[in-house]
Parts: sequence; structure tokens; C-alpha cells
Amino acid sequence: MGAGQQAVAAAEAELPPSGQTFEHYPAMKDVYEDHFSFGIFGRGEMDGLVHNYASYTPGNEMKPESTQRDKGVFTFDAAEAAFAEHAARNPDLTFYGHTLAWHSQTPTWMWDAPPARFGQPGTFDRAVALENLNTHIETVLGHFGDRLVAIDVVNEAVGTADPADWRASLAKGEGWYQALGHEWVELAFLKAAEVVDAHGWDVKLTYNDFGLDSPAKARVVHEMVKDINERYAGTRPGGKPLIEVIGMQGHYNLATDVAAVEQNIKLFATLGNVEVNVTEMDIALPPGELTPENENNQGVKYAELFRVYRDHAAGPANTTGNPKVVTAVKLAGVRDVRTGWKGGEFAMPYDYDGRAKLALLGILYPDEFLATHEWIDTSGGEEPAPVPGVHVFDTSAGDPWSGANIVLGDDATAWPWSTTDDGEVAFRPEPGGTYRFTVNYTAKGTTAIRVRWLKDNTNGGYTTADGALVNAHPYSANQVATQLPAYFNSGMVNMGSYDLVSEITFDGSQPADGLVGNVGIRGGGGGNAFTINRITVERISPTGDEVLVTWPGAVAPPATPPAAPTDVRATAGAGSATVSWTPPADDGGSPVTTSTVTASPGGATCTTEGTSCEVTGLAAGRAHTFTVVATNAAGDSAPSAPSAPVTPSAPAGTPRAVALTVSGQAQCVDGRPRVTVRVRNAERVPVVVVATTPWWTAAGTVLPPGASFERSWTAPGKTLEAGHVSVTGVKVEAWRGALTTYEAGHAGAACG
Repeated sequence: MGAGQQAVAAAEAELPPSGQTFEHYPAMKDVYEDHFSFGIFGRGEMDGLVHNYASYTPGNEMKPESTQRDKGVFTFDAAEAAFAEHAARNPDLTFYGHTLAWHSQTPTWMWDAPPARFGQPGTFDRAVALENLNTHIETVLGHFGDRLVAIDVVNEAVGTADPADWRASLAKGEGWYQALGHEWVELAFLKAAEVVDAHGWDVKLTYNDFGLDSPAKARVVHEMVKDINERYAGTRPGGKPLIEVIGMQGHYNLATDVAAVEQNIKLFATLGNVEVNVTEMDIALPPGELTPENENNQGVKYAELFRVYRDHAAGPANTTGNPKVVTAVKLAGVRDVRTGWKGGEFAMPYDYDGRAKLALLGILYPDEFLATHEWIDTSGGEEPAPVPGVHVFDTSAGDPWSGANIVLGDDATAWPWSTTDDGEVAFRPEPGGTYRFTVNYTAKGTTAIRVRWLKDNTNGGYTTADGALVNAHPYSANQVATQLPAYFNSGMVNMGSYDLVSEITFDGSQPADGLVGNVGIRGGGGGNAFTINRITVERISPTGDEVLVTWPGAVAPPATPPAAPTDVRATAGAGSATVSWTPPADDGGSPVTTSTVTASPGGATCTTEGTSCEVTGLAAGRAHTFTVVATNAAGDSAPSAPSAPVTPSAPAGTPRAVALTVSGQAQCVDGRPRVTVRVRNAERVPVVVVATTPWWTAAGTVLPPGASFERSWTAPGKTLEAGHVSVTGVKVEAWRGALTTYEAGHAGAACG
């Protein structure tokens, strides 16, 4: 660099504006072509889909309830139509499959759940369930074959994650686990591998699950895949592992911990020969209104996540030293939608009208976006007052999902499918009692609500019978549900508010594994775009309805200082007084923690947590009154009215002090200081008085009761120096069994 030249910083890349339609931006599939496959999960606006996505995964068309609702009756029409529609628009589009085995959107007869159907026992018979599982996998996977890049063999098997025991973590209140135990996962993969390997297909076998941004759940999946792959190593040709791909569902929100996502990708990479696919990705925002702050933060979150995916991509464009393990990323749509999955939650990179949001820029240009956009703190607002046993969640408030849990029991012997993690219940139903549950909610995209049975206090721990009947009892918003689970799925519109009412009698006949438990409020179809405004539970009886639970609870006003204590009483002691009082009638909304007593005159105090204390150090023979101040978290009360006066006595064995009236005056006379002292005996007996000045000491003088004397002292000339003399230089001492010393005031005069 030549002399006088200045270094010039590299100019930041200028981002294109948001708000334009898809054709004004590079295709996401092209930007990441050399990193990973960029695809879509589920349906989306077709033009934007064809422009941006290289692969398609059907959202519902391949699920068990869509391909085999009745035993032995297979239909692939919906899935084939979806594949054909997308292939017609883009012949180069690749296809993934979703899903062969799942606990949801699956007919319960498959795992032979009660009641008995299709000639099955209806008793969770292991042999029947395994036969159903194998038949379904063999038929569905055999039909689609090598048209698929990969297929989700098992979806969402983990219940409550216990990193120390992956097998126990697979326990769920519904699904294949009920009949086959933890082995159902490996049994499903063994059958899928048998089908694929027999035909020589290169179809990746995937385990897919949500919540893998959680370190605990990610560890469970890691241990499960590691154990299964190690036990079945060598059983597949070419050294293929039994589980080849982990699908990390990316259903995220603004609270998602990006660092945890990255750490869990690195954890999965330690498996060595297992790929990672990011599936079903979306970043939900609080419903109701798309604010500039939330749009900015969504863009930041997308950018942070795509920077992680890019830097762990398996493709050749990844030149970092990170594990190269991510082979596919799939978004769960194209545009924001008003209803349906993530309806009203603004989760996608394009808005309702197909115009790019900041999220698209974050995906396309993660580094540049993060260099020019910072996170905006939108925290604030007050939490509703807690109500025991009622847990309400709201994506609008930053929670990961919307809904509520109403905990009804905590005794496993009496209420086996109802538990609580904090020891609190909303109420304990009585056998034979009828109860009314009223939930007022506002639809912000989700216009269907389910009232369900939960076996625990989690999001998703439904009872077995609830899972079997989740859609069996549909209601309109203006109807009263008489059975749970209830599905309120009609009569509601977006942004409307509704009272949804269920009346249930606990007659004791409900099976322990099914139609009894905690009550859960959930969005129909998994929708989270709604807000719960009020919850009321009443016990219905012929003598009148009794309100048992209301949420939110009454919000306590801010605490204020308490009122003043009353009825202050004092009892004199020897140099002390014992003072008691009545606490304030109004504590200001905060308990009184201490009370302080003050004596007058003198200001002696005592402080206590109770309602009496002893004030010490009081002058004997003088009348005293006492006031009390109460203190709470908000501050001090006003002083109480004073007590009646009491006069402490001298302590036993202590000579009493002498009561004198003493005053003094300083003057300058002929250039010399003169001090005059006046003393009056206020006692009823004679006392001896001695007065001392800087120059003279007067001999003791006996003063009768009520008598006075006055004496002046002038400084001798030989000791005079220019300056100031004060009467505080004079001491008066009196003796009546004890010595009492007085200072004679604070007057002065200058001489010079």
C-alpha cells in the first residue's frame, strides 16, 4: 500500500428488497444445490413450489389412514395423484415418502387396539399387531419402490425423553408401543430393509421426529439409532445401517435455540454413517398480526439456522471443518396460510399474497442478512396469575404451542391416567359428579379445537382410548359436547371468539387406559394459531351449579404500605416500657413483616416481627408516649396514634439522676469574657450543686427544693486572649447519691 493510502473496508453485499414475488429472487434449490437437496413437505402454491423446490414429500397422502383405512383395503390414489401433479410441473422433481408407521393418523386396529374389528381380538395382541405392521410396510413400500429417494419408516416414536433409557422413552399412551413395546421401531425398520434390499433399491430408511432441538430428546434418538444400528450391523448389503437417516423436524419458533440445533446435528454426526435431513421446517410467529419486529426476528432465526445447515452440509460446497452430514432440507410450505397447518402463524418465507418476507432473504443470504439485521427484543407484558392445576400455553406469548392442561387427579390408585408434575390439581372429581368445562378462545388461524383426555401433564401424552376416538364426536361451536374427546370443528371463523362447552359425568365406568384423565385443550389438526381467553369448570347439581376453577385467576393489585397499627398500649418498667398494639386492619396486599416502636421524648426504638416489644434506655422519672409503624414489602405505614403516657422508674439499685434546670449566658465585658450560670433545683429535696468554669470552681452550694442561684465568672486579665468563649465551657454538677453533669447551653461571645 502506497504512502498516504487508506485501507478501504470491503463493501457489504446489498440485499434485494423484500416484498416482491418469487421470480425476482434466486431459487432456493439453486442457491443450495451444491450443499443439500432443497425440498418441500406437504402442499404449497404450485408456481412458487416449482421455482424454489427440488423435491416433494406428501404431507398426508401416504399416511396409514390414507393408504389402508380398512384392513386389507389399500388405496394409493391420493398419493399417486399428488406425485403426478408435481411431476407434470417439474419432471426433475424428486420424491420422498412419509410415513409407514406412526401412532397418529393411523387406524387403531393396526396395533389391535380395542374394540375388536376385522376378526381381530382387540386386546393388543402382539402377533396380530406385528402381522399388520409387516403387511402395511411391505405393501406400501413395495408399491412406491425406487421412485423414492428416502422414506420415513417410523415417525415420532419418542414419548417422554429419558436420555438414560431410550427404550422407556418410547412409551406412549397410544400406538404400536402398546402392542409391540420398544421393539416396534426396529421391527418396522427390519421389514422396510427387507423390502428395499430384496429389490436392490437405493431408498434411504429414515427415522423422523419433532423436538430434536431438545438436547434430551436428541440424546434419546442418538442412543436408539446407535444401539439398533450396532445390533443389526452387517445385516444389510454394502454395509448399510438399518437406520440410514435421522429426520429432524424443523417446527420452530422465535424461542428456538439455534446453538442446540447445531450441537444436536454434531451429535448425530458421531454415528458415522447416518445422514441428517431437516424435515417439515417452519418458524411460527405469534398469531394475530405480522409485526415488523416479528418479521425481522423470523428472518434472523431463518438465517441463523440456514447458516448452520449450510456449514454442516454434505455437499461439495461445504468447505468448513464441520461434520458434513446434512443431505436435505425441506420447508413445510411455500406461502403463509390462514387456516390449516400453521395457519395464521406466518411461518413461511412468502406472505399470504406470495410476496417475499424478510425470512426469504434470511434463507437466501444468511451471512449478509445477519450482518445487516439484529434481533429486536419484544419481551414484555404480564403473566396471568397462576391457578393451581391449570397450565395454559400460547404461541402469541412465545410458548412453543397453544392449548391448556387441566389436571384432575394425582392419585394413581384412584385416577390412574392422570398425573401432575408439580403436585397441584385443579380439582378432584367425585364419582357420579357432572362437570361443565367452558373454554373461551379466539381463532387466529385455527378454527377447530379438540377437548381431549391426557394421561399426564405433557403436550401429546394422550390416553389410548382418546387417540382411538379423537375425531369420533364432532360438534359445532354452539353445541354442548357430552363426550370426550370432543371435536369442535364447525361454526367458527378466523378472528372470532367462542365459548366451547363440554359437560361430562364421571360415572366410574371409564376404562383406566382411556376415557378418563387430565383434560387437554388442543388445536384441531395440530393448529397453534389461537389464544385461550378464559377457562371455567363448574360442578352441576340440582341445587345449583358450583364454580370450581376459573382461569385466569383474579389479578392482585400492586401492594401498598399497610394501614397504621391501632390500640397502642404501654406499661412502664425500670428505665424501659413494654409496648403492645393491634396489627393494621389492612396489610396493603402484602404481609406485615416488622413493626417499629418509637418513644417520645428521646427517640428510643425497638423492632419486632410480633405485636409487642420492650423499649429500653428511657429516662427515669419522665413521662413517655409511644407510636408504632408497620412495614411490608411496599413500605412503611403512617405512625399510629400515640399511647397514653407512662413514666419509667429508675432501674433497681441505681441512684436516681438529679433534676435541675440549668441555663447560661456568655458576654464580653471590658474586653474580657464573662460567663453567667443560673441553676434551679427541681427536686423535692435539697441537692448539692458545684459549678466549674475554665477559670474558677465554685464551692458546693446546697440548694433547697425550688431554690435557685446565679453566679458570674470573669476571666482574669493575665489569661485573656483574643478569641471566643462559650458557656459550654461551664459544667454544673449535682449530687444526690449519683453524679449528674449538665452543660450550660450553647451561647457565646467574641472578645478581642
